[in-house]
Amino acid sequence: MKAPRTSTPPAHQPPAPADKPARITRRGEAKRAAILDTAAALFLARGYDGVSLDEIVKVCGGSKTNVYSYFGGKDGLFTAVVEALCDRFVASVETLEPSRSSTADGLRDLALRSLESLLEESHLAFLRLVVAEARRFPEAGRAWYARGPMATCQYIAAYLSRQQAAGVKLNAAPAGAAQLFHSMVIAGILHRTLATGERPDAAQIDSLVTAAIDLIVARP
Repeated sequence: MKAPRTSTPPAHQPPAPADKPARITRRGEAKRAAILDTAAALFLARGYDGVSLDEIVKVCGGSKTNVYSYFGGKDGLFTAVVEALCDRFVASVETLEPSRSSTADGLRDLALRSLESLLEESHLAFLRLVVAEARRFPEAGRAWYARGPMATCQYIAAYLSRQQAAGVKLNAAPAGAAQLFHSMVIAGILHRTLATGERPDAAQIDSLVTAAIDLIVARP
């Protein structure tokens, strides 16, 4: 009796290459930007729950398919809006070239430029939105903290590090000094305005900035 014939195993086939992520065309980038801008304006005006995807696409054109394609849905769109607005508000500070000759003047430049941007009504509305939704959308809250306060502190710390390397004496390490300056001046004034609606005048801001500089920069 003959042994049953076995079929020859198929030759090993290399795995099919993974699909490459689709590239967004220039037209697609424009559509994505339009969705972001529209969503940002509507979220700031009415909050997360007060806006639907139908409203967003009705204003900017396109379809909900575009939103799901670019952002994965309304939640992803909200996080993308938070990231984009953070970058927009911080950009005005990070493009500034603070004074290299005087650390006090440089810190004053950073404080005034930061406050000029952060005390805008659009930013105050943005911060209220983030705080209101941070518990439901922790990813958006983390994005705000990383791209907002943390990024600003890192920028100030980098400036202080350069000044220290140039021979300026500081009363604290650059990272700690940057956090102190941010808490005293930027966060302090921002939170006061956010809670009370009262903006400090130029003299009050200058007094607070001067006090913070005296704590950070060692006297010669």
